Amino acid sequence: MLQANRRSALKLLGGAALTAGAVPSLSLPAAAQQPVYVASKYQNFKRGTIDSLNPESRTFTIIWQDLGRVKLKVSDLVVKTGGASDGNSYEQLKPQQIVDVQWYDYVDFLIAPMSAGTMAQAAAMKASGARIEGVPGSAPAIRLWEMDGMVTRVDPAQSQLFLIYKSGGEPDRPAPNAGEVIQMPRIVSDAGKAALSTLKPGDDVVTVWSQQTALNVKIIR
Repeated sequence: MLQANRRSALKLLGGAALTAGAVPSLSLPAAAQQPVYVASKYQNFKRGTIDSLNPESRTFTIIWQDLGRVKLKVSDLVVKTGGASDGNSYEQLKPQQIVDVQWYDYVDFLIAPMSAGTMAQAAAMKASGARIEGVPGSAPAIRLWEMDGMVTRVDPAQSQLFLIYKSGGEPDRPAPNAGEVIQMPRIVSDAGKAALSTLKPGDDVVTVWSQQTALNVKIIR
């Protein structure tokens, strides 16, 4: 599914993108005051082989037989506490280790026409980050990112959106070139699909997503 080197499109998603539900267009005060949560039902469990690590960005690339190479951000819960009681910290991870990973794929939180209000709403979401349902503590565990641009294609069958890049980008990855056409992650939430159905080529849109994040990593061997 994913290639660690992604330049011309967010093609690191394929069919595995999951969502807690895109947030409907709220007023800024409501968006700023209500914590954003990723539902626990969207967690994934998968065994794979660590290919490489980047300590500076706290990320690692893992190889899964069905998904290929996937670059994951390590949650602060793993970095600071080792995640769950049987988990390991980032510092213990090494290339070629076989690991079991509890992780969250891309989540769509906002798909909306571009306006001063939705731009402010996106900024508030990014500043707050996302918490994980059922995980103790109030600190956000998953980072949110924004990408904005002009719609070039809407694919309702695949719940996907294609944009001419204008601004934003995923953390720890090179920013796309100005004017580059970007294939966004698949939208699976009801709110996101509803928003997608209202868009057409030429519309300027604001989108907010979660970063692919490992919540817990357990070394097998």
